Amino acid sequence: MSAPVEAASDLVKVAAGVRPAATLAAATAVVATGPAPAQAAWASDYFSVDSPIGYANGAAFGDIYWYNRTAYVNGVMTDHRANTNTTLAFEAYAGPTKIATETRTANDESELGDWVKYDFTIGDPNLVGGIDRIKVTICHNYYNPAKFCSIPKNYMRD
Repeated sequence: MSAPVEAASDLVKVAAGVRPAATLAAATAVVATGPAPAQAAWASDYFSVDSPIGYANGAAFGDIYWYNRTAYVNGVMTDHRANTNTTLAFEAYAGPTKIATETRTANDESELGDWVKYDFTIGDPNLVGGIDRIKVTICHNYYNPAKFCSIPKNYMRD
């Protein structure tokens, strides 16, 4: 049985035919850099939601990648309204049952910033059948009890 390839100089020897049995394993070890990214089980969805008081005041857009039981969400949101912050809510459902909620907040008057990137996985990896809908809502939260939200948009797993 031949010894494993130990260094790049051994690859030269292998290529020259010194240890041909190790050639494929050595080449694979050098080329492989990590696990392959997960493949989506369904077509992805692009989403876009605007502030209930106008796009210039805040908006969010991104993509939803549907997997067997969960979904991966990534995108960016904005807040350009004085005396308020903007919250983006993602609610994952399996049929009529809410499974999970994720929120992100942007605030142009704080360290959060007026542009916020986000990426996360939502859902329950142990839920048989998985999630099949994500409801997206954007809200302006004023510093008094007033809150103005967009009409929610629903994105369905195809």
